[in-house]
Amino acid sequence: MSLVARALFPKGKEPRYAFEALISMLPEITLSFTTDGISIKALDPSKVALLQLDFTAGGLEEYSVDHDVKIGLILSSVKEALKRVGAAEKLEIGVDEERKRFVMMVYPKKGREAGISRRFSFPIVQLAEEEVPEINIEYEASFEMDSAAFDDMMALAESVSDAVAIQVSQDSVVFSAEGEGGREAVSEFGRDSESLYDVNAQGTVKAKYSVELIRNVSGKLKGISKRVKAELGDAKPLKLTYEFATGTFTMILAPRAD
Repeated sequence: MSLVARALFPKGKEPRYAFEALISMLPEITLSFTTDGISIKALDPSKVALLQLDFTAGGLEEYSVDHDVKIGLILSSVKEALKRVGAAEKLEIGVDEERKRFVMMVYPKKGREAGISRRFSFPIVQLAEEEVPEINIEYEASFEMDSAAFDDMMALAESVSDAVAIQVSQDSVVFSAEGEGGREAVSEFGRDSESLYDVNAQGTVKAKYSVELIRNVSGKLKGISKRVKAELGDAKPLKLTYEFATGTFTMILAPRAD
């Protein structure tokens, strides 16, 4: 089997959780393989979230490309196979251009030399080229915090409402949600909080976002990234950035108008 692009991940959990976050938001993706690495950039069907996933060539155990290549993939087709990738196992992905297949190979922790592997392959599909906008925003506030704590706050907000308001000042970050019957959930992290690593703001800014869409990402990415960086402004999109050993996952989410 000759692959025109091939990438070996040292730990299967990073591509697994990153792809599972995409699966929760997108029906299909275009993967771009270049000498720099693998990239995916797409708008969700509702056009309120821009998702970008980049795996850098230098972060991978092995990476090679014969030439730049783009492939279309239906995400539901790989969902079950991804569930079979163990956190400590190695995952290799590649493009069989001749057979028009996307290939996944799973190895034990020792790698190929263990002599054991599981192989899956999926059809490459032709997708319409989507015009994905470049979004350049000047944000008035940002903070970095523990990604598990951030997801816990989103889960708390989701228990009472479908939206979460995030307020950032120079000294604190406040998450709040209001639901039916007067239910309310509020969590505040001061500058000295162990879970809040950094906070910066020009005055006090506040905006409201879909908590479900945030949790589609935060619930998965907390498993591979220890911290999340959030950037926002009054009635501006929220930018979430997760960095991990093999790459970066970014979501830009439009604010709620209500």
